[in-house]
Parts: sequence; structure tokens; C-alpha cells
Amino acid sequence: MKVMRIRLRRRDGKAPARSFWSSLRADSRGSTLVLVSLAMPVVIGALGLAVDTGLWYLEKRHLQQAADNASLGAVRALQTGATVADARAVAVNDARRNGFVADCDACFQFNSPPVSGAYAGKTNAVEIVLSRKLPVAFSAYLFSGASMVSARSVGYQSGVQGKNLEVALMLDVSSSMDGAKLEGMQDAAKSVIDIVVQPSQSPFKSRVAIAPYSSSVNVGSDYYQAVTGKTSTKWSTVVERAGTAAFTDDAPASGKYLGEFRTKKSNAMGAYASTVKNYSSNVPASALIHPLTTEKDKLNATIDSFTAAGTTAGHLGVAWTWYLLSPKWSGIWTDDTTPAAYDATKTLKVAVLLSDFDMNSYYESANGNASVQVQTLCAKMKAAGITVYTVGYNVDSRSTTAVNLWKTYCPSDDKKWYSAKTVDELKAAFRAIAQSAVGGVMTMGPALVE
Repeated sequence: MKVMRIRLRRRDGKAPARSFWSSLRADSRGSTLVLVSLAMPVVIGALGLAVDTGLWYLEKRHLQQAADNASLGAVRALQTGATVADARAVAVNDARRNGFVADCDACFQFNSPPVSGAYAGKTNAVEIVLSRKLPVAFSAYLFSGASMVSARSVGYQSGVQGKNLEVALMLDVSSSMDGAKLEGMQDAAKSVIDIVVQPSQSPFKSRVAIAPYSSSVNVGSDYYQAVTGKTSTKWSTVVERAGTAAFTDDAPASGKYLGEFRTKKSNAMGAYASTVKNYSSNVPASALIHPLTTEKDKLNATIDSFTAAGTTAGHLGVAWTWYLLSPKWSGIWTDDTTPAAYDATKTLKVAVLLSDFDMNSYYESANGNASVQVQTLCAKMKAAGITVYTVGYNVDSRSTTAVNLWKTYCPSDDKKWYSAKTVDELKAAFRAIAQSAVGGVMTMGPALVE
């Protein structure tokens, strides 16, 4: 039986609407465009997120670099005797120099000692945590707010000494140092004490001695008789010794005693001889020597008592800087002030000589003038195993003699002389020398540990 199929058409000859929609559904032309349009937001978002992630990674690296520099700078500042507040200021400046700008209250965190990690509670460590908001430039529509990136760094100074450290400071208290210069020198000397004298004195000691000088050296009533062989009086100042002991660190004894300023001043020679001969009391009056010690308060009190007066007998300062470090003087410097033996493997002995190196007063003509005596004493002191630094304070560059003493004859090498024309430069020189001395006995310097 045949089945008849009837196709209905509209009067206008077109197919019915249902056939139209069926054919439309079957038509795939333009579908790719639709799919791409729907996927485009996701693709753009993924690309934007990839770009932003790369930027975040770079920012993390820059932030870590800033944190590392800040923690190391702060630890070095603490090592130089800075307060925690000053160390924090150093960290802030170092972070800024490396491009960090805090854009929130908690974006810069400074902790000394650290509050977390393996070095928590260690006073010679600094923890820095830097944070920064990251605007989402390309993927903003995927995130409602800014992301945060952080970097943490811990700097640490071991403080572990591998040997003893003994530092003697030769300090000029002549009249040319009066006023701001004297105050600057006092501050600089005290900064050395803060840096050198370590919190732990076991198993190795780190001590400082001071040898102020002008027209003579004031040993005080405690040592006057022992070093001159004469009964102590109101006079307690001494000058160089003559004879075979003149350029040695031999202990005072018969034939090796120091000259008395009270009587020897009448033999004064040099540019200001007449002035020196007319002195009727100790010069310097209040600036006393102080043997090696770990007692910061006593050293600082002695330094604070300095007044400036007199001429520049720099050879006396050099000699006494040596004597304060010499183990041969163990009969004079007793108990905790006794210098260690000459042994570079066990003890670093450092002499710091401050002067304008215009040596204008001396007393024993047979020893040569003051400059000649300084040159000879420096050579002998270095030969004994003492490392010598010089700080030339406003040295007259026209004086070949002064420049040679400062740069050539006295320092242990060409990296151990410093120039200072201002108080700030003087302080910086003293701090640099102290850091170098401490670094010479430390088993580990400032380092990044976390």
C-alpha cells in the first residue's frame, strides 16, 4: 500500500516556521565566534593574572633585597654601639635606599631581638619584615582588593671571639683640641669603647686602655712612684726616658724610669719651649691614663673629665700607648689590667694614634726631636706585634714630616690611616677602626641567617 506524503506549503510558497527553526538549529556557521566571545573574559583574566603574578614575583625579590640590606645595616649599627632606636633608623634608611616605601602602618616591622624563628630572643640579631600592597593592574576584575606581598630577613652578629682584643687609644688633649674638637674626640673615643668591649668576656677578653697626652702624660698618683721611682707629690706627670730604655717597652726600673715633668720641663725643647718651661702644675691636669679594662663606665668617666691645655708632645702619647699594651708592664698593670702576652694567634693588640702630627715639644735631646722619636717608637711598636692605626686630625698637608708620620711611618699598612677634618669625620674614623679591630677577632661577622 502506498503511503502518500503531503507537504504543506504556505500560499507564498515558503516552508512553515517550524522548518525554519529546525534548519537554523542545524546551521553551525558562526558558532566559533560565539564560543570565543564567551571564553574571552576567562582568557583575558588568565593572561592578566599571569602578568600580575610575574610582577608580584619581581616585587617580592626587590622587597627581599630591601629587607636583607635593612637587617644587615641594623646589625652593623648595633655592633658599633648604636642604640636599638638608632639601629632602627639605619634600617629604615637602608630600606628606602633600596626602593621600599611603607604604604601602611604595619608595612615596616623592626624587632631586635627577633620575635620569631631560630634567633628569637638573641640580642645581637635583628628581624625585619617588609610588606607592600600590590595593585592588581590586569586582573583587577578577578579580585576585589589589592594583594599583599611580604619579605622577612634576620641579620645576626655572632659576637663569638676567636682571640683576645686589646685596644689602646692615644688621645690628644692639647690646647688646639679645645671646644667642639675635644667633645667630638670624647664622643668618638666612647664609641670605640662601646664597640670593642663585648658583652661576653669568656673565654676571650676585649679591653680598652686610654693614653691622653699634651705637654706630658699624667699617670696619676696611683702609678707615679712606680714609673718614676720618686715619691708621689702633687705632680703626677711624666716625660720620656733617656738611655737604652728610651725606645723600648721595658718596665720601669733603675736606669729605666720615666722622666719627671716637674723637673724636666726646664729642659723643654721645640716650638713652644718657653711656654712649657713656665708651667707651674701638671699639664694635662685632669686627663689621666687608664690601663686596659672592660669597665666601660670607668673609661667613659675618665674621658669625660678631659680638659684641653698644653702643647703636643706626641712621642709621649705613642710611648704610653705601647706601654699600656705591653706584657712587660705586668708589674705595673696588675690583675684585670694586665696585658696578654705578645702572641698574634691568641691576642690582637691595636694602637690608635690620634694627632695632627705636628709634634712640637720634647725633653731629651739625645733621643732626637719629637717627630724622630715618634717615628722610632712606631717602628718598634709594630715590630713587637702591635697593629697601628693613625687618625690625622686636620694635618697640615704642607708639612712633609707630619704627613709622613701619619701616612707612612706609623700605620701598619696603607689601609690603616684615616683623615679627619671635622668632628663627624673623626667619629666615623674611630668607628671604622673599632669595627675593623672587632672584625679581626670575630669568628663570624654580620650575616643573613634567616
